[in-house]
Amino acid sequence: MTMQLLKRAAGLTVALALGAALPVAQADTLDTIIKEKKVTIGVHNRQPWGFRAEDGQAAGFHPDLIRAAFARLGVNQVDFVITEFGALIPGLGAERFDMVASGIAITPERCKVVIFSEPDLAVGDSLIVKKGNPLNLHSYADIKANPKVRLTGGRGTLNSKNALDAGVAPAQLTYLGDAQAMLSAILANRVDAATLSAASVAGLLQDPKLQGVERATPFTGLVRNGVPSMMYTAIAFRADDTRLRDAYNQELKALKAEGVVDALRNKYGFTDEDKVDDVVTTAKVCAGEF
Repeated sequence: MTMQLLKRAAGLTVALALGAALPVAQADTLDTIIKEKKVTIGVHNRQPWGFRAEDGQAAGFHPDLIRAAFARLGVNQVDFVITEFGALIPGLGAERFDMVASGIAITPERCKVVIFSEPDLAVGDSLIVKKGNPLNLHSYADIKANPKVRLTGGRGTLNSKNALDAGVAPAQLTYLGDAQAMLSAILANRVDAATLSAASVAGLLQDPKLQGVERATPFTGLVRNGVPSMMYTAIAFRADDTRLRDAYNQELKALKAEGVVDALRNKYGFTDEDKVDDVVTTAKVCAGEF
């Protein structure tokens, strides 16, 4: 009897050891979203991209786009997590949310870490300055030419990278967490200008309570080979969530064909100039062709 118990115990130990060596099956993100009828997005709380509306719900071009796409899959609950822009991709990797839906641009560097949907907007850079534009700033070249100009931008944003690539000295650039902090810094004379996407600037200046600043017009951002650099935005997914990305792309294609994307673009202050040309694809942007 004792020998039989010992053999059974030994067999159980081996089985447990083998079981521990096997990888634990991970739930597929798309299946989980459809089963729970809920999707969680990461946003950086900036209009018109992704922000908390007065009713407490996620709003903005990308949250509304996610809402429209996943409603077609029977998913109607869109939860959201607010974080700084520079923490969006790390938060995605840490599974704090299912995707980033907040004006994130496709770049070759980011394509090494996450996968993107097809692009939905093409947006250039812009500049917010003090009322009257006292330093007469109309390009990154103007900032580069005057070492005393103090610029601010978001850490990890393509706008800040474009400024540096255009020759603005790193010592001239101060990183701040969000647009409100940048506006406060301009009004307090801690910086002279803030670089943001043209859409973000337009959205901020729609606030009738905002006084003392304006958009620098005209403005020339980064120019490569004679062509203005554009920011192609998309939804970002974890690298292994290809099924989720593909399902979203299928719905995005339909929403574009039905005019829903155009309607959302107009709703949030974008124009036809922000429409993505059909020749621009995520694969080409990731490859550095655009």
